[in-house]
Amino acid sequence: MNKIERKLNKWLAPVKEDLSPLYLVGGAVRDHLLDRESKDMDIACVKPEETASLIGQYHNASVVLFNKKQNAVCYRVIDRNNKDDFLDIVQLRNNAISEDLQERDFTFNSIAIQMNRKGQIKKMIDPLNGIEDLQNRRIRISSLHAFQSDPLRILRAFRFSAELNFDLETMTKQLLHEQFSLISSISIERIMAEIFKIFATDQATQHIRHMDKIGLLEILFPEIQKMKGCSQNDYHHLDVWDHSMLVLENCEQILSNLNHYFPESADRIQNILNMNNRLVLMKMAALFHDIGKPETRKTDKNSNNITFHNHDRAGQEIISSMAKRIKLSGQDQIFLESMVDNHMHILFLSRPDVTEKTVLKWLRKSGDNFIPLVIIEMADCKSTLGPASSKAFLDHHLNWSKGIINNYFDEIRQKIEKVSIINGNDLIALGMSPGPRLGRILSAIREAQDLGTIQNYKQGVALAKRIMKNHHHSFL
Repeated sequence: MNKIERKLNKWLAPVKEDLSPLYLVGGAVRDHLLDRESKDMDIACVKPEETASLIGQYHNASVVLFNKKQNAVCYRVIDRNNKDDFLDIVQLRNNAISEDLQERDFTFNSIAIQMNRKGQIKKMIDPLNGIEDLQNRRIRISSLHAFQSDPLRILRAFRFSAELNFDLETMTKQLLHEQFSLISSISIERIMAEIFKIFATDQATQHIRHMDKIGLLEILFPEIQKMKGCSQNDYHHLDVWDHSMLVLENCEQILSNLNHYFPESADRIQNILNMNNRLVLMKMAALFHDIGKPETRKTDKNSNNITFHNHDRAGQEIISSMAKRIKLSGQDQIFLESMVDNHMHILFLSRPDVTEKTVLKWLRKSGDNFIPLVIIEMADCKSTLGPASSKAFLDHHLNWSKGIINNYFDEIRQKIEKVSIINGNDLIALGMSPGPRLGRILSAIREAQDLGTIQNYKQGVALAKRIMKNHHHSFL
Protein backbone atom coordinates (compact mmCIF):
# COMPACT_ATOMS: atom_id res chain seq x y z
CA MET A 1 0.00 0.00 0.00
CA ASN A 2 1.21 3.52 -0.77
CA LYS A 3 0.72 6.54 1.58
CA ILE A 4 -2.63 7.51 0.11
CA GLU A 5 -4.00 3.97 0.32
CA ARG A 6 -2.82 3.60 3.93
CA LYS A 7 -4.60 6.80 4.96
CA LEU A 8 -7.79 5.97 3.07
CA ASN A 9 -7.74 2.39 4.36
CA LYS A 10 -7.60 3.69 7.94
CA TRP A 11 -10.74 5.79 7.36
CA LEU A 12 -12.75 3.52 5.02
CA ALA A 13 -11.94 -0.12 5.91
CA PRO A 14 -13.92 -0.21 9.22
CA VAL A 15 -17.14 0.99 7.49
CA LYS A 16 -19.44 -2.01 6.87
CA GLU A 17 -21.94 -0.24 4.60
CA ASP A 18 -21.22 0.03 0.87
CA LEU A 19 -20.26 3.67 0.20
CA SER A 20 -19.36 3.26 -3.49
CA PRO A 21 -18.73 4.86 -5.82
CA LEU A 22 -15.99 6.91 -4.10
CA TYR A 23 -13.42 8.99 -5.99
CA LEU A 24 -10.29 10.65 -4.71
CA VAL A 25 -10.12 13.97 -6.59
CA GLY A 26 -8.21 17.26 -6.83
CA GLY A 27 -4.86 18.16 -5.31
CA ALA A 28 -4.35 14.86 -3.46
CA VAL A 29 -4.29 12.97 -6.78
CA ARG A 30 -1.95 15.53 -8.37
CA ASP A 31 0.40 15.44 -5.38
CA HIS A 32 0.32 11.62 -5.30
CA LEU A 33 1.41 11.53 -8.96
CA LEU A 34 4.15 14.11 -8.28
CA ASP A 35 5.24 12.23 -5.12
CA ARG A 36 4.57 15.30 -2.96
CA GLU A 37 3.10 15.41 0.53
CA SER A 38 -0.61 16.23 0.56
CA LYS A 39 -2.55 17.18 3.67
CA ASP A 40 -5.95 17.52 1.98
CA MET A 41 -7.82 14.42 0.88
CA ASP A 42 -10.99 15.14 -1.12
CA ILE A 43 -13.39 12.23 -1.62
CA ALA A 44 -16.16 12.94 -4.13
CA CYS A 45 -19.40 10.98 -3.86
CA VAL A 46 -23.14 11.24 -4.58
CA LYS A 47 -24.29 11.61 -0.92
CA PRO A 48 -21.54 13.50 0.96
CA GLU A 49 -23.50 14.19 4.16
CA GLU A 50 -24.59 10.57 4.61
CA THR A 51 -21.10 9.26 3.70
CA ALA A 52 -19.31 11.65 6.08
CA SER A 53 -21.75 10.79 8.87
CA LEU A 54 -21.18 7.04 8.46
CA ILE A 55 -17.38 7.35 8.40
CA GLY A 56 -17.55 9.64 11.43
CA GLN A 57 -19.67 7.15 13.42
CA TYR A 58 -17.22 4.28 12.87
CA HIS A 59 -14.33 6.43 14.10
CA ASN A 60 -16.11 8.51 16.75
CA ALA A 61 -14.83 11.45 14.68
CA SER A 62 -16.35 14.92 14.50
CA VAL A 63 -18.10 15.91 11.26
CA VAL A 64 -18.42 19.58 10.30
CA LEU A 65 -19.92 21.34 7.31
CA PHE A 66 -16.89 23.10 5.89
CA ASN A 67 -16.76 26.10 3.55
CA LYS A 68 -13.77 24.86 1.56
CA LYS A 69 -14.55 26.28 -1.87
CA GLN A 70 -17.11 28.73 -3.16
CA ASN A 71 -20.53 27.12 -3.82
CA ALA A 72 -19.23 23.62 -3.03
CA VAL A 73 -20.65 21.29 -0.38
CA CYS A 74 -17.92 19.76 1.81
CA TYR A 75 -18.10 17.75 5.05
CA ARG A 76 -14.87 17.44 7.00
CA VAL A 77 -14.41 14.29 9.11
CA ILE A 78 -11.81 15.02 11.81
CA ASP A 79 -9.98 12.60 14.12
CA ARG A 80 -10.78 13.86 17.65
CA ASN A 81 -7.27 12.93 18.87
CA ASN A 82 -5.44 14.59 15.97
CA LYS A 83 -7.06 17.62 14.33
CA ASP A 84 -4.48 17.43 11.49
CA ASP A 85 -5.86 14.03 10.47
CA PHE A 86 -9.03 14.64 8.46
CA LEU A 87 -10.93 13.62 5.36
CA ASP A 88 -13.01 15.98 3.18
CA ILE A 89 -16.15 14.50 1.64
CA VAL A 90 -17.37 16.62 -1.29
CA GLN A 91 -20.36 16.58 -3.60
CA LEU A 92 -19.84 14.79 -6.91
CA ARG A 93 -20.94 17.41 -9.45
CA ASN A 94 -23.97 16.32 -11.48
CA ASN A 95 -23.55 12.89 -9.86
CA ALA A 96 -21.11 11.88 -12.62
CA ILE A 97 -17.33 11.75 -12.31
CA SER A 98 -16.74 12.69 -15.98
CA GLU A 99 -18.82 15.88 -15.63
CA ASP A 100 -17.23 16.65 -12.26
CA LEU A 101 -13.70 16.51 -13.73
CA GLN A 102 -14.65 18.68 -16.73
CA GLU A 103 -15.74 21.47 -14.34
CA ARG A 104 -12.42 21.63 -12.47
CA ASP A 105 -9.77 24.33 -12.97
CA PHE A 106 -6.71 22.68 -14.58
CA THR A 107 -6.17 19.32 -16.25
CA PHE A 108 -3.72 18.11 -13.58
CA ASN A 109 -6.47 18.72 -11.00
CA SER A 110 -9.00 16.89 -13.21
CA ILE A 111 -7.71 13.38 -12.54
CA ALA A 112 -9.66 11.02 -10.25
CA ILE A 113 -8.81 7.77 -8.55
CA GLN A 114 -11.71 5.36 -8.12
CA MET A 115 -11.28 3.38 -4.90
CA ASN A 116 -12.65 0.12 -3.57
CA ARG A 117 -14.41 0.01 -0.20
CA LYS A 118 -11.09 -0.50 1.63
CA GLY A 119 -9.51 2.64 0.15
CA GLN A 120 -7.33 0.85 -2.38
CA ILE A 121 -6.81 2.24 -5.89
CA LYS A 122 -9.20 0.57 -8.33
CA LYS A 123 -8.56 2.67 -11.44
CA MET A 124 -7.27 6.06 -12.62
CA ILE A 125 -9.72 8.32 -14.48
CA ASP A 126 -8.03 10.96 -16.68
CA PRO A 127 -10.40 12.27 -19.39
CA LEU A 128 -8.42 15.49 -20.07
CA ASN A 129 -4.90 13.96 -20.24
CA GLY A 130 -3.88 15.65 -17.01
CA ILE A 131 -1.21 13.01 -16.35
CA GLU A 132 0.51 13.94 -19.62
CA ASP A 133 0.39 17.63 -18.63
CA LEU A 134 1.94 16.75 -15.26
CA GLN A 135 4.74 14.87 -17.01
CA ASN A 136 5.34 17.86 -19.32
CA ARG A 137 5.20 20.29 -16.36
CA ARG A 138 2.38 22.20 -18.04
CA ILE A 139 -0.60 24.17 -16.66
CA ARG A 140 -3.63 23.85 -18.93
CA ILE A 141 -7.22 24.88 -18.16
CA SER A 142 -9.82 22.11 -18.13
CA SER A 143 -12.33 24.07 -20.23
CA LEU A 144 -12.50 27.35 -22.18
CA HIS A 145 -14.89 28.80 -19.58
CA ALA A 146 -12.72 27.83 -16.57
CA PHE A 147 -11.68 31.41 -15.73
CA GLN A 148 -15.19 32.75 -16.23
CA SER A 149 -16.64 30.06 -13.93
CA ASP A 150 -14.29 31.18 -11.12
CA PRO A 151 -11.92 34.10 -11.89
CA LEU A 152 -9.81 33.22 -8.84
CA ARG A 153 -8.36 30.50 -11.10
CA ILE A 154 -6.40 33.29 -12.84
CA LEU A 155 -4.37 33.74 -9.65
CA ARG A 156 -4.29 30.01 -9.02
CA ALA A 157 -2.59 29.60 -12.42
CA PHE A 158 0.22 31.91 -11.27
CA ARG A 159 0.34 30.21 -7.87
CA PHE A 160 0.68 26.69 -9.31
CA SER A 161 3.30 27.96 -11.75
CA ALA A 162 5.24 29.40 -8.80
CA GLU A 163 4.82 26.39 -6.49
CA LEU A 164 5.46 23.64 -9.04
CA ASN A 165 7.75 25.53 -11.44
CA PHE A 166 5.38 24.63 -14.31
CA ASP A 167 4.81 26.64 -17.52
CA LEU A 168 1.47 28.02 -18.65
CA GLU A 169 0.21 26.28 -21.81
CA THR A 170 -0.24 28.68 -24.77
CA MET A 171 -4.07 28.81 -24.90
CA THR A 172 -4.28 29.05 -21.10
CA LYS A 173 -1.82 31.96 -21.10
CA GLN A 174 -3.73 33.71 -23.91
CA LEU A 175 -7.08 33.41 -22.11
CA LEU A 176 -5.49 34.54 -18.86
CA HIS A 177 -4.11 37.65 -20.61
CA GLU A 178 -7.52 38.38 -22.14
CA GLN A 179 -9.64 37.73 -19.04
CA PHE A 180 -7.46 38.85 -16.10
CA SER A 181 -9.79 41.80 -15.30
CA LEU A 182 -12.47 39.28 -14.21
CA ILE A 183 -10.51 39.05 -10.94
CA SER A 184 -12.25 42.28 -9.80
CA SER A 185 -15.38 40.25 -9.02
CA ILE A 186 -13.58 38.06 -6.44
CA SER A 187 -13.54 38.80 -2.70
CA ILE A 188 -10.30 40.29 -1.39
CA GLU A 189 -9.99 37.48 1.20
CA ARG A 190 -9.83 34.81 -1.54
CA ILE A 191 -7.43 36.95 -3.60
CA MET A 192 -5.03 37.53 -0.68
CA ALA A 193 -4.97 33.81 0.22
CA GLU A 194 -3.52 33.15 -3.28
CA ILE A 195 -1.19 36.19 -3.17
CA PHE A 196 0.25 34.94 0.14
CA LYS A 197 0.88 31.51 -1.42
CA ILE A 198 2.67 33.11 -4.40
CA PHE A 199 4.92 35.22 -2.15
CA ALA A 200 5.65 32.13 -0.03
CA THR A 201 7.43 30.44 -2.97
CA ASP A 202 11.17 30.77 -3.61
CA GLN A 203 10.80 32.46 -7.01
CA ALA A 204 7.82 34.80 -6.53
CA THR A 205 9.49 37.70 -8.40
CA GLN A 206 9.15 36.30 -11.91
CA HIS A 207 5.43 35.61 -11.37
CA ILE A 208 4.82 39.04 -9.82
CA ARG A 209 6.58 40.54 -12.88
CA HIS A 210 4.31 38.54 -15.21
CA MET A 211 1.20 39.67 -13.29
CA ASP A 212 2.45 43.25 -13.51
CA LYS A 213 3.22 43.02 -17.23
CA ILE A 214 -0.38 42.12 -18.15
CA GLY A 215 -1.93 44.71 -15.80
CA LEU A 216 -3.23 42.27 -13.18
CA LEU A 217 -1.08 43.59 -10.33
CA GLU A 218 -2.46 47.14 -10.65
CA ILE A 219 -6.01 45.81 -10.26
CA LEU A 220 -4.98 44.15 -6.98
CA PHE A 221 -2.73 46.98 -5.75
CA PRO A 222 -3.73 50.26 -7.47
CA GLU A 223 -1.34 52.06 -5.09
CA ILE A 224 1.61 51.02 -7.30
CA GLN A 225 0.47 53.11 -10.30
CA LYS A 226 2.17 56.27 -9.00
CA MET A 227 5.46 54.39 -8.49
CA LYS A 228 5.71 53.67 -12.22
CA GLY A 229 7.65 56.33 -14.11
CA CYS A 230 8.57 58.15 -10.88
CA SER A 231 12.22 59.01 -11.61
CA GLN A 232 14.85 59.10 -8.86
CA ASN A 233 18.17 60.79 -8.06
CA ASP A 234 21.65 59.79 -9.23
CA TYR A 235 21.96 57.06 -6.61
CA HIS A 236 19.40 55.07 -8.60
CA HIS A 237 19.50 53.63 -12.10
CA LEU A 238 15.77 52.75 -12.19
CA ASP A 239 12.47 54.47 -11.48
CA VAL A 240 10.74 53.78 -8.15
CA TRP A 241 8.72 50.79 -9.40
CA ASP A 242 11.48 48.99 -11.32
CA HIS A 243 13.82 49.57 -8.37
CA SER A 244 11.21 48.04 -6.04
CA MET A 245 10.86 44.97 -8.28
CA LEU A 246 14.66 44.59 -8.22
CA VAL A 247 14.64 44.84 -4.40
CA LEU A 248 12.12 41.97 -4.27
CA GLU A 249 14.34 39.95 -6.64
CA ASN A 250 17.46 40.63 -4.55
CA CYS A 251 15.54 39.83 -1.38
CA GLU A 252 14.73 36.38 -2.80
CA GLN A 253 18.32 35.98 -3.95
CA ILE A 254 19.53 36.61 -0.36
CA LEU A 255 16.88 34.24 1.06
CA SER A 256 17.94 31.49 -1.36
CA ASN A 257 21.57 31.92 -0.26
CA LEU A 258 21.31 32.45 3.50
CA ASN A 259 24.21 30.02 4.05
CA HIS A 260 26.41 32.21 1.85
CA TYR A 261 25.50 35.52 3.48
CA PHE A 262 25.09 34.25 7.06
CA PRO A 263 26.95 30.91 7.39
CA GLU A 264 26.75 31.06 11.22
CA SER A 265 23.11 32.13 11.50
CA ALA A 266 21.23 30.78 8.44
CA ASP A 267 19.06 28.24 10.32
CA ARG A 268 18.16 30.70 13.08
CA ILE A 269 17.23 33.36 10.50
CA GLN A 270 15.05 30.84 8.64
CA ASN A 271 13.26 29.87 11.88
CA ILE A 272 12.43 33.52 12.59
CA LEU A 273 11.19 34.13 9.04
CA ASN A 274 9.00 31.01 9.13
CA MET A 275 6.96 32.41 12.03
CA ASN A 276 3.86 34.65 11.84
CA ASN A 277 3.78 35.16 8.05
CA ARG A 278 7.10 37.05 8.34
CA LEU A 279 8.55 35.64 5.12
CA VAL A 280 5.56 36.59 2.95
CA LEU A 281 5.09 40.02 4.54
CA MET A 282 8.81 40.76 4.30
CA LYS A 283 8.68 40.16 0.53
CA MET A 284 5.60 42.36 0.26
CA ALA A 285 7.47 45.04 2.23
CA ALA A 286 10.44 44.72 -0.16
CA LEU A 287 8.05 45.43 -3.06
CA PHE A 288 6.27 48.31 -1.31
CA HIS A 289 9.11 49.82 0.79
CA ASP A 290 9.31 52.96 -1.41
CA ILE A 291 5.56 53.35 -1.94
CA GLY A 292 5.75 56.77 -0.24
CA LYS A 293 8.29 58.19 -2.71
CA PRO A 294 5.92 59.59 -5.38
CA GLU A 295 4.10 61.59 -2.69
CA THR A 296 7.30 63.07 -1.22
CA ARG A 297 9.30 63.66 -4.42
CA LYS A 298 10.77 67.17 -4.67
CA THR A 299 13.35 68.77 -6.99
CA ASP A 300 15.72 71.40 -5.59
CA LYS A 301 15.48 74.53 -7.80
CA ASN A 302 19.17 75.42 -7.41
CA SER A 303 20.93 72.05 -7.60
CA ASN A 304 18.26 70.08 -9.52
CA ASN A 305 18.70 67.29 -6.93
CA ILE A 306 15.69 65.01 -6.39
CA THR A 307 14.77 64.26 -2.76
CA PHE A 308 12.24 62.01 -1.02
CA HIS A 309 12.30 63.33 2.56
CA ASN A 310 10.19 61.25 5.00
CA HIS A 311 9.10 58.84 2.26
CA ASP A 312 9.30 56.03 4.83
CA ARG A 313 6.67 57.71 7.06
CA ALA A 314 4.47 58.59 4.04
CA GLY A 315 4.81 54.96 2.89
CA GLN A 316 3.70 53.67 6.28
CA GLU A 317 0.48 55.70 5.99
CA ILE A 318 -0.23 54.36 2.48
CA ILE A 319 0.45 50.81 3.68
CA SER A 320 -1.90 51.35 6.64
CA SER A 321 -4.71 52.24 4.22
CA MET A 322 -3.80 49.38 1.84
CA ALA A 323 -3.65 46.83 4.68
CA LYS A 324 -7.21 47.69 5.72
CA ARG A 325 -8.42 47.44 2.11
CA ILE A 326 -6.85 44.01 1.55
CA LYS A 327 -8.06 42.93 5.03
CA LEU A 328 -4.77 41.92 6.58
CA SER A 329 -4.99 40.78 10.20
CA GLY A 330 -4.06 43.39 12.82
CA GLN A 331 -0.77 41.60 13.53
CA ASP A 332 0.16 41.40 9.83
CA GLN A 333 -0.73 45.06 9.28
CA ILE A 334 1.47 46.22 12.17
CA PHE A 335 4.39 44.14 10.85
CA LEU A 336 4.07 45.35 7.23
CA GLU A 337 3.75 48.98 8.35
CA SER A 338 6.81 48.71 10.60
CA MET A 339 8.93 47.20 7.78
CA VAL A 340 8.11 50.14 5.47
CA ASP A 341 8.33 52.78 8.20
CA ASN A 342 11.72 51.60 9.52
CA HIS A 343 13.61 50.51 6.41
CA MET A 344 15.66 53.76 6.33
CA HIS A 345 16.48 53.42 10.02
CA ILE A 346 18.66 50.39 9.27
CA LEU A 347 20.89 52.62 7.10
CA PHE A 348 21.19 55.04 10.02
CA LEU A 349 22.14 52.24 12.44
CA SER A 350 24.88 51.04 10.06
CA ARG A 351 26.71 54.39 10.17
CA PRO A 352 30.15 54.14 11.86
CA ASP A 353 29.38 56.93 14.37
CA VAL A 354 26.29 55.20 15.85
CA THR A 355 26.89 54.01 19.42
CA GLU A 356 26.27 50.54 20.82
CA LYS A 357 23.78 52.12 23.23
CA THR A 358 21.66 53.41 20.30
CA VAL A 359 21.75 50.04 18.51
CA LEU A 360 20.75 48.15 21.68
CA LYS A 361 17.92 50.56 22.44
CA TRP A 362 16.51 50.11 18.95
CA LEU A 363 16.92 46.33 18.97
CA ARG A 364 15.10 46.04 22.29
CA LYS A 365 12.16 47.75 20.61
CA SER A 366 12.21 45.71 17.38
CA GLY A 367 13.32 42.27 18.64
CA ASP A 368 13.32 39.49 16.02
CA ASN A 369 11.64 41.80 13.48
CA PHE A 370 15.08 43.36 13.11
CA ILE A 371 16.16 40.35 10.99
CA PRO A 372 13.74 40.81 8.05
CA LEU A 373 14.39 44.58 8.14
CA VAL A 374 18.13 44.04 7.71
CA ILE A 375 17.56 41.66 4.78
CA ILE A 376 15.21 44.14 3.05
CA GLU A 377 17.80 46.91 3.41
CA MET A 378 20.59 44.64 2.11
CA ALA A 379 18.42 43.98 -0.96
CA ASP A 380 17.68 47.73 -1.22
CA CYS A 381 21.39 48.61 -1.24
CA LYS A 382 22.16 45.86 -3.79
CA SER A 383 19.48 47.41 -6.05
CA THR A 384 20.78 51.00 -5.84
CA LEU A 385 23.23 51.14 -8.75
CA GLY A 386 23.09 54.69 -10.09
CA PRO A 387 26.23 56.70 -11.01
CA ALA A 388 26.37 58.32 -7.53
CA SER A 389 26.19 54.97 -5.70
CA SER A 390 29.40 53.54 -4.29
CA LYS A 391 30.66 49.96 -4.17
CA ALA A 392 32.53 50.81 -0.96
CA PHE A 393 29.25 51.83 0.72
CA LEU A 394 27.51 48.64 -0.48
CA ASP A 395 30.38 46.46 0.79
CA HIS A 396 30.36 48.28 4.15
CA HIS A 397 26.58 47.86 4.52
CA LEU A 398 26.62 44.15 3.61
CA ASN A 399 29.49 43.49 6.05
CA TRP A 400 27.74 45.46 8.81
CA SER A 401 24.51 43.52 8.15
CA LYS A 402 26.28 40.15 8.43
CA GLY A 403 28.08 41.27 11.59
CA ILE A 404 25.06 42.72 13.38
CA ILE A 405 22.88 39.66 12.67
CA ASN A 406 25.56 37.26 13.96
CA ASN A 407 26.04 39.51 16.98
CA TYR A 408 22.27 39.63 17.54
CA PHE A 409 22.07 35.85 17.85
CA ASP A 410 25.35 35.40 19.75
CA GLU A 411 25.04 38.19 22.33
CA ILE A 412 22.46 40.94 21.85
CA ARG A 413 19.33 38.77 21.92
CA GLN A 414 20.28 37.31 25.32
CA LYS A 415 20.95 40.79 26.70
CA ILE A 416 17.67 42.35 25.62
CA GLU A 417 15.61 39.31 26.66
CA LYS A 418 16.99 39.35 30.23
CA VAL A 419 14.55 40.53 32.88
CA SER A 420 15.33 44.06 34.07
CA ILE A 421 17.46 44.20 37.23
CA ILE A 422 15.30 47.04 38.58
CA ASN A 423 11.56 47.56 38.10
CA GLY A 424 9.08 50.33 38.90
CA ASN A 425 8.20 48.92 42.32
CA ASP A 426 11.88 49.04 43.32
CA LEU A 427 12.05 52.75 42.46
CA ILE A 428 8.81 53.48 44.34
CA ALA A 429 10.31 51.68 47.37
CA LEU A 430 13.26 54.11 47.10
CA GLY A 431 10.82 57.01 47.43
CA MET A 432 9.97 57.85 43.80
CA SER A 433 6.43 58.64 42.65
CA PRO A 434 4.91 56.94 39.59
CA GLY A 435 5.07 59.05 36.43
CA PRO A 436 7.13 59.91 33.33
CA ARG A 437 10.26 60.65 35.41
CA LEU A 438 10.18 57.13 36.86
CA GLY A 439 9.89 55.74 33.30
CA ARG A 440 12.90 57.76 32.12
CA ILE A 441 15.02 56.52 35.04
CA LEU A 442 13.98 52.90 34.37
CA SER A 443 15.03 53.32 30.70
CA ALA A 444 18.44 54.69 31.76
CA ILE A 445 18.98 51.75 34.13
CA ARG A 446 17.91 49.29 31.43
CA GLU A 447 20.40 50.80 28.97
CA ALA A 448 23.18 50.43 31.55
CA GLN A 449 22.17 46.77 32.09
CA ASP A 450 22.23 46.05 28.33
CA LEU A 451 25.67 47.68 28.02
CA GLY A 452 26.94 45.59 30.96
CA THR A 453 27.89 48.56 33.19
CA ILE A 454 25.58 47.17 35.90
CA GLN A 455 25.14 43.45 36.45
CA ASN A 456 23.11 42.89 39.61
CA TYR A 457 20.36 44.34 41.81
CA LYS A 458 22.77 46.08 44.21
CA GLN A 459 24.52 47.92 41.37
CA GLY A 460 21.12 48.76 39.89
CA VAL A 461 19.92 50.35 43.15
CA ALA A 462 23.15 52.34 43.46
CA LEU A 463 22.75 53.68 39.93
CA ALA A 464 19.06 54.48 40.56
CA LYS A 465 19.99 56.50 43.66
CA ARG A 466 22.68 58.41 41.75
CA ILE A 467 20.29 59.26 38.90
CA MET A 468 17.55 60.27 41.35
CA LYS A 469 19.99 62.53 43.21
CA ASN A 470 21.18 64.14 39.95
CA HIS A 471 17.58 64.57 38.83
CA HIS A 472 16.75 66.18 42.15
CA HIS A 473 19.65 68.66 41.88
CA SER A 474 18.73 69.48 38.30
CA PHE A 475 15.29 70.61 39.45
CA LEU A 476 16.61 72.83 42.30
